[in-house]
Amino acid sequence: MSNLDEELFETFDLLKFTTSKDFIDRWSHKYGKRMTRLFQIRILKSLESRKPLKMQTLHKFLVVDSGFNQEVVENFLIDIDYEIYYPIISGSLTDVKSTKPLRKTR
Repeated sequence: MSNLDEELFETFDLLKFTTSKDFIDRWSHKYGKRMTRLFQIRILKSLESRKPLKMQTLHKFLVVDSGFNQEVVENFLIDIDYEIYYPIISGSLTDVKSTKPLRKTR
């Protein structure tokens, strides 16, 4: 089996776990069912559209649109090891943190 085949199987297993009840059971005690379900939905929408999910878009969706605390969202993404979702999720948390608007001072 080639490396590409192995990577495809690993990605398939990751997606199977991410969209399962086991994923919710694993993370809902710490982050709640709502956040984990919204993450699952965003992953599925990304696959359906065949476009990568930008970290900035995911972060904005969870923090601004869904009302979760920014620190909680970032901890969730770190805990689930969001980097293993590449190329489904593109970008990194450091990209999101560096694009925050600067606070105006008087």
